[in-house]
Amino acid sequence: MEPIRPPQNIAIIGAGIAGIACALAISQELSPFVPNLKITVYERHDILSTSGGAINLTPVAQRHLARLGVLDELDRMGTEGGADVDAIELFSMRSGRAIGSIKFTDNQGKGFGGYKGRRVMRIALSVAMLTVVERAPNVEIVFGKKVIDGEEFEDRAVVRFQDGTEAVGDLIIGCDGVHSAVRTRFVDVGRSAEYTGLSFLQATIDSDSISSPAHFRTSSLNISRHGSMLASYCDRDSEQIFVAAIVQFSREALTRYRLEPGQDWATQNKIRCALRAEVRDRFGKCAIPCIKEIIESKADWMLYPVYQVRPGGRWCLNRVILLGDAAHAMPPRDESAAYALDDAILFSRILSTYRSEPLTEVFDAYEKLRRNTINHAFKESRRMWARNRDMGFLEGKVKEWMMSFHLRSNESSREAAWEFDATKIALPTPAPSEDIVSLSSFLRDRTL
Repeated sequence: MEPIRPPQNIAIIGAGIAGIACALAISQELSPFVPNLKITVYERHDILSTSGGAINLTPVAQRHLARLGVLDELDRMGTEGGADVDAIELFSMRSGRAIGSIKFTDNQGKGFGGYKGRRVMRIALSVAMLTVVERAPNVEIVFGKKVIDGEEFEDRAVVRFQDGTEAVGDLIIGCDGVHSAVRTRFVDVGRSAEYTGLSFLQATIDSDSISSPAHFRTSSLNISRHGSMLASYCDRDSEQIFVAAIVQFSREALTRYRLEPGQDWATQNKIRCALRAEVRDRFGKCAIPCIKEIIESKADWMLYPVYQVRPGGRWCLNRVILLGDAAHAMPPRDESAAYALDDAILFSRILSTYRSEPLTEVFDAYEKLRRNTINHAFKESRRMWARNRDMGFLEGKVKEWMMSFHLRSNESSREAAWEFDATKIALPTPAPSEDIVSLSSFLRDRTL
């Protein structure tokens, strides 16, 4: 029987955080065993996407990025490489009082495993990751490839693109986000993302345009009965404040506030004015001076609806697997980037460990390792997002009180989560193949 060979030609769909991290991690893990390894990342956009605002990198995410060689690249970017975050401070927008904080340091002020938090613009992180990819000899990125469908065969899988071309690989990895075409048109047809009823309203503001002193050191989450508003520096020199309001929006309202390419100036200006009015209506009574100024400013807000993919769906076929949001998009929280990086590193480690096993064994081991963790994270995200729906005055006061209690009661579990290291978690051991079992039985019988 011919021995099983590890995949040599791997196609990754999606050049976001999960897709590029997956390419880098597989290159690190599998290259020593597959000399002719080829990894191609296909991205549907023609150029690198600049949407998405700033994201939070937890200690876990920074640790993973350091392993992939990306953190050094971020540091070399200087002020654009993001702002260090010791803690996200929580405040009441109604009263202005401090509620508590989500800390990224221990009692001695040190980071977990040497890493704290960081707030960085998504485009800056993408550029840093692409710079590292360019140094990987066996990784290539191809832009302008929109997936329309796919097909599996016994020895390969094929993904077809809108431009008439196709990608053929021993292994196809879908990392194309919450609206994954690999999922909906190939792996789990019809399992589309669902709108949560909540949306982000995001803007970036020059710090010197705000006359009131900032009430936070680096990052804040300001709680209201009409949602929450994040305000955080996103550069090392604290020159830019990234603001993201988490608010309830009906599905019908989304079409009225959508900025799209090709719209005339008057239409876009009307939408921007309407979004500013929405922010003022929801948070105009804020008692925090600098947040009040931001609310009253002429910031260019952008609306980003939040979607989710309910757990329990299919993650894989025989030669195709979904990772990151393509598999399990949940209402986002500050750990979202870390989950995508976890997926990439854990899968690449399993792929290397199981390199002499069928891909179905690789997929099964990965699912057993991740499915329960992801289901638990989904439930936690749902609970968190439920707290950002519109509520009455008394319910809002209870929300503030419960937030303080929640922060205190979950501090130890958060600190334990910051210690997580995907490179050290124990992997399931591959089951011995039938050939090995038969050989062992033969040798045992001869000895007897």
